Amino acid sequence: MMSLIVGVLVLGGLGLVLTQAPQGAAQTPAPLVTYPDFPPTPTVGPNPTAPAGLASSNVLFESSFADASALAAWQFVDQTYVLPDLTAAWEVRNGRLVQVGSGAARNPSPNEAAALVGDATWQDYTIRTSFYDEYNGVVGLIARYQGTEPTQSSYYRVRLFSTEYQVSPKVVLEKVVDGVVTTLAEAKTAGFTPRMWHTLELSVQGTSVQVQLDGQMLVVAQDSNPLPSGRAGIFTFAISGIFFDDVMVSIP
Repeated sequence: MMSLIVGVLVLGGLGLVLTQAPQGAAQTPAPLVTYPDFPPTPTVGPNPTAPAGLASSNVLFESSFADASALAAWQFVDQTYVLPDLTAAWEVRNGRLVQVGSGAARNPSPNEAAALVGDATWQDYTIRTSFYDEYNGVVGLIARYQGTEPTQSSYYRVRLFSTEYQVSPKVVLEKVVDGVVTTLAEAKTAGFTPRMWHTLELSVQGTSVQVQLDGQMLVVAQDSNPLPSGRAGIFTFAISGIFFDDVMVSIP
């Protein structure tokens, strides 16, 4: 009798296993970690075109970066000292100027990088560019650049930070003389929104220096001892992840 009872229990248990896990069916364990669905990377849409009034001005220089030959007009410099094999790298990609990190490996770097264009005799003008920032976080423009050694040169520069950067101020307009930086004006809350196109302008007219973002004035400064003339340029960090297009330098 005891053997019969044990046999019934064994057969019942085996039947329960077979009903829950049919022969040949593998048991899939539950995942240890469940990751959320990340949204796709935003598509970089078309950049804004230059306003008609600016486009009809007396243009000193313009580039839409149609192909890699556009790089020949620019001088690329690091504004802080770096080893020769770690200099900032730039490319033309899909009709845009792209900062792509530093060195042959294109590694991200916090070094300050600039792209210069034009003539040392340029005096009063506006440099304008469209830009799209994916994750770099810093964009800027340069005017009246004089010098051959970046750490000892003189120029005006605006630095504009992304709203996602936990820094203040968000806008800094500077005068650099022989490598020594002086702040002319700043604003604490006027950063730019990443992952969308913007237009940035830096104007130098006599003693006046002005910065506009998307047609809105950010900062204005008067320099009683202004830098006389010099080349124009673009500024960012060698982190990569930022595009420039439709650069234009024009005079009134």
